[in-house]
Amino acid sequence: MSCKALLAMAGVVALAATSPSAQQTSVPPADTASPVALSPEKQAVIRDHVKRFNPPAADLNEPARVGMVVPPETDLLVLPEDRTTEVPTVTSYSYLVAGDVIAIVEPDSRKVIQLIKR
Repeated sequence: MSCKALLAMAGVVALAATSPSAQQTSVPPADTASPVALSPEKQAVIRDHVKRFNPPAADLNEPARVGMVVPPETDLLVLPEDRTTEVPTVTSYSYLVAGDVIAIVEPDSRKVIQLIKR
């Protein structure tokens, strides 16, 4: 076998070893989009805020449930600020009042991520 043929074969083997199929990993990608549940302390702040300001109840035409998408015509309210928030992302959530629950909503997707009893 000639020197050129050996070099060509070595190149093919090297390329095959670095192809994506040869470098499979067993580690799944991290899911960073998961919503963060509000702490009991933050839930208490929200309950107190709702009692104090008594915002109007949203008309959802169905009971609020985790995972439901809130219609775009339904107004979302801003969560109250407090000094005990440990996770900065929780203040980016919104909420609405529906019946006997306070629904915590992720504003970009408008999905309900948590329900708090009033």
